[in-house]
Amino acid sequence: MSTKYACGVYGYNITKEINLPGLCIVPTDDDYHRVKKLALDPSKFHLTAIAYLEQPSSDLVFDLEAVLSFIEHLDVLVTSPVQCGDGDSIQQFPAQLVTHKRHNGGEAMLMADAFLPESRELFIGKALDRLGDKEFCDKTQFRVLFFKCVETFRQSKQFLDTSYFFLFSGLESYSRAITNDRTTKNVSVPICAALKKLGFDVDADRPHELERAVSTYAHLRNALFHNSELETEVRINENPVRLRVADYMFHLSQLVALSILKIVDFDDGHINWNSWVDRHPFT
Repeated sequence: MSTKYACGVYGYNITKEINLPGLCIVPTDDDYHRVKKLALDPSKFHLTAIAYLEQPSSDLVFDLEAVLSFIEHLDVLVTSPVQCGDGDSIQQFPAQLVTHKRHNGGEAMLMADAFLPESRELFIGKALDRLGDKEFCDKTQFRVLFFKCVETFRQSKQFLDTSYFFLFSGLESYSRAITNDRTTKNVSVPICAALKKLGFDVDADRPHELERAVSTYAHLRNALFHNSELETEVRINENPVRLRVADYMFHLSQLVALSILKIVDFDDGHINWNSWVDRHPFT
């Protein structure tokens, strides 16, 4: 592709070149162990790639930064595009940036390109296509879901209640949109229907597997929203049960992230779709 504009990519784990329509991402180093150490540095953003654009699109840069952050579940920075000549693009960007502490959102959602060379490129292409499809995003509220998920670990200071509410409200917006159910007061109903449609093993209520009961997450959302409480007591089969946001945050976060993979129609054959329960991300 003709490369007229370049962006510095900071904090993204990449060793293989990525080529997509209008976009080429070239790593600055092909040694996996060196790049991984730089990409995961919690205190600094290290230059790990140059993104070349055919046109200086701020919308593409904005979405690309969020997509790369989603993959790493860690804040990634992509600079504004600058015009560049052949061979001089790397010199235009500093080797590192120090802005704020990076908050780890958990393990990366996809295997590194050193192990699955095509997986990340496939997801980036699919995610950018979905995010750039205004009709699709308006119909499904996908951008709302996606960016609320990403913002849970891009906040300059993390708050458990804010992160939980972002995830739940993003999932609610998507679920109500695709089920065309914007009025049912029991939010567990449309969310359960949407998740089942995506192929997840959930129910509105499941007393013996509370992590698979959408009502569990709804009870905690209600406690946060109405009472500013991080826990609540509910009655299940006539027995009192104490629910805590901290106990279910991982389940909700991973479920939302896996939902995003399914919504963009991504499957590299190595995703454990049950990882939101068993905590083993790959197969």
